[in-house]
Amino acid sequence: MRFIYLGLILMCTSITLHSQDPSFSQFYASRIYLNPAFTGLDNGIGLSAVSRLQWLSADKGFRTYGMTLEFRRPFINSGFGIQLFQDEEGIGNLKNTSVGLAYSYTIPLRNHNEIKLGFQGRWIQKSVDWSKLIFSDQLDPIHGNIYSTTAIPGQEYVRHTDFDMGAIWVSNSTLRLGKRKVKNIRTNIGFSVHHLMSLFNENGGGESLQNLDTKVPPRITFHAGSVIPLVYYSNKKKTIAISPNFKYDIQGDKLFDLKQNFQVITYGAYLIFDGIYFGTMYQNKIPILGFKNTNALIFAMGTQIKVNKVNQYFIGFSYDANTSGLGTRAGGVYEVAFRWSGISLLQPKGGKKRRPRKKKPINCYKFF
Repeated sequence: MRFIYLGLILMCTSITLHSQDPSFSQFYASRIYLNPAFTGLDNGIGLSAVSRLQWLSADKGFRTYGMTLEFRRPFINSGFGIQLFQDEEGIGNLKNTSVGLAYSYTIPLRNHNEIKLGFQGRWIQKSVDWSKLIFSDQLDPIHGNIYSTTAIPGQEYVRHTDFDMGAIWVSNSTLRLGKRKVKNIRTNIGFSVHHLMSLFNENGGGESLQNLDTKVPPRITFHAGSVIPLVYYSNKKKTIAISPNFKYDIQGDKLFDLKQNFQVITYGAYLIFDGIYFGTMYQNKIPILGFKNTNALIFAMGTQIKVNKVNQYFIGFSYDANTSGLGTRAGGVYEVAFRWSGISLLQPKGGKKRRPRKKKPINCYKFF
């Protein structure tokens, strides 16, 4: 979900460009990045990390790393989190580093439904190593890079703040299929808005290293997913389930002008058995299968390991096989995700424990 690295060189000219956000193939593995309303989804304390290496054969490509620490306080229906994020691009080592504080509030509804509202504030630093860049006036058509450049380097780094928000509807339901009941269908449907500073302020979110009129354009994400149990074994202790998932990103200054904005649609399904899953996702600019636009097939696998009733580990891996555009010559896309969840250390001390308001939060996604 990027401009090719040529965009960094063009940034040094008078042409006005807008950057775009990185996108994770395992988008539920980095839930707060997807939607801040996911903050504190699981009970207790959670620690997650993700690493994405994209097109490394094309001038080192893109390297994205993220880490999140979060916890939930069910007594006040709230979740809190801190997110560290770094994105590195190309041989010029263009970096975007951010630290975000996230908060979510859960509104319990009837019949095991709830609405989660989330907000995140981020501090961002963008930097580049100008000495590693090669400009067009340095190149000779025969001998290559032999001239000095007349380009004037800009600032080494710029800093700004940004804000994101989102909402999710979470459900745990039962589906009737004739005489059969399919229980514990966990579903979430949500949306998030990123870069609110740019959405409501034309000069907000400035990121130019040369004091140009550039900013990070706003991005809206719609997402949905379910875990549907199909077959139960051993008195329902083991389950075969299918998990369809969908994500739609649109980013640009005019969010509802589909011809001008950047948009990516990702959809597919996972098959889950006893904590192990395999899945395939399709990614394209348009919903239908086609090879006209740059698209990819995403293959993912992972497992959830339960040490005891409290401590759980999740490890996931995915590979994006480009079917057009840069193709396999760019080196493909690799992504590794990790998550640990454990007991909360923030319970009230002394006396009887307070009961959560109305009911316990729904653990909608046990695997993603």
